Amino acid sequence: MTYRSLAPCKQYARQRESKSTGPVALFIPLGGISMIATPGGPFYDAEADEALFAAVRANCGPGVELIELESDINDPAFAEAMVAKLHGYVGGSA
Repeated sequence: MTYRSLAPCKQYARQRESKSTGPVALFIPLGGISMIATPGGPFYDAEADEALFAAVRANCGPGVELIELESDINDPAFAEAMVAKLHGYVGGSA
């Protein structure tokens, strides 16, 4: 993964953020971005993951709450954190 290959991701994130009318939280699963891209998995690439995460960090706008979790994207703890954030938004206490 190269910095140039991340350009569409950055553009997409900026477009989504600019259309938001409410609070925005972006969760980063530091433990792996897919089931097969976790340590020991066939598509695990720590360098590519860090390049992606660095690009996200560098390009998130000031209106985005960036939440980085050590779990992988399929970890129940990751889902629970997202649900808790959503409940906070819905309940008005995010």
